[in-house]
Amino acid sequence: MTGSQPVPGVPFNPLAPPVVPASGAPVPGGPDARGPVVPAGVVVGKKIATTTEMLKSGIPRVKVIAIVGANNVITDEEIRESVWQQYEELAKLEGRARQERERQLYSAALKKTIERELILDEMYAKLKKANKASLIEELKESASQSADRHIREMKKHLGAKTDDDLNTFFRLRGLTLPVFRRQMEREFMASQYVSSLMKETGRLVGLAEIREFYDRHPDEFKSPDRVRWQHLFVSFAKYATPQAAYNQAEALRQKAAAGEDLGALSKQFDHGLAGQQGGFGAGEKRGEIAPKDIEPTVWTLKVGQVSGLIQTPTGYHIVKVVERDYESVLPCDAKVQSKIRDKLNESVYDQNKKKMVEDLWRKGVVRILDE
Repeated sequence: MTGSQPVPGVPFNPLAPPVVPASGAPVPGGPDARGPVVPAGVVVGKKIATTTEMLKSGIPRVKVIAIVGANNVITDEEIRESVWQQYEELAKLEGRARQERERQLYSAALKKTIERELILDEMYAKLKKANKASLIEELKESASQSADRHIREMKKHLGAKTDDDLNTFFRLRGLTLPVFRRQMEREFMASQYVSSLMKETGRLVGLAEIREFYDRHPDEFKSPDRVRWQHLFVSFAKYATPQAAYNQAEALRQKAAAGEDLGALSKQFDHGLAGQQGGFGAGEKRGEIAPKDIEPTVWTLKVGQVSGLIQTPTGYHIVKVVERDYESVLPCDAKVQSKIRDKLNESVYDQNKKKMVEDLWRKGVVRILDE
């Protein structure tokens, strides 16, 4: 297939829930399967098979669904695993709704992967033509190192102590680490190539563009109202009479007003949750303060000020503000400029990549393999 035509429909059965293999068993169709994908030109029998012939006849456990350029292959396994990476979204759906969403995700993943391989095919061709094939190996090494870092961060985030723990995490979701790693590496390489082309064009975001963005989007640089406050709650339910509860609350309030740490008093006397949270109240931004009955008072206090008794249907509350930030617009300093520059560079990158991919769709070769 050539040109910018839409990707033809690929035979696709609704994804069944992943089958969880026994511990140590290879995932069906995964990288542990015997018979890896062989590059074009390898001798099969007594003749050199074409890529399509070889992939259709010589790889019994890997289904290739597309070939991009000379011999960049895309497997059904990779696309299905891309879909299964959205397991949290799919788990919320059932029946036909889930099947339809799976089809949509499959089509989107296939298109995205084809575009990635179009970029890489272009990169391979240009670097080889310029006698810079060694750069490909350097880029592969950088991609491998990037994947290593990502996997280490993932293990840390998941609390996985060993590779076996991480493999189990993947297996339970119908995924395989080698396929996931390959995706990361090839996406890294494609991204680096597009970025290098941007540098060659000399398209840089200037200070004037940064300032224009800052002036046009003031809401993005607002620092919201924020408060950190201490809280002590005296419950009516803990005393024989409301007056007894009042007496206790007022005595504690006077201690706090005289300089005792309300947080320490809360740890000792609070009947709510604040005492278990170091004496601090819940919520820091407008609309987040709990309980709602005391929020208006919290926002009226200055730093260091202790409130009067706040009566609610369940008891008395005492609050004290310990930190306060007032809503303001952040200055266009070096930190903000850096943030804007990154945002604009990302926009330029996306535009250049989109234009490049559209061009590659027109002139590139994409073959969708039928059953």
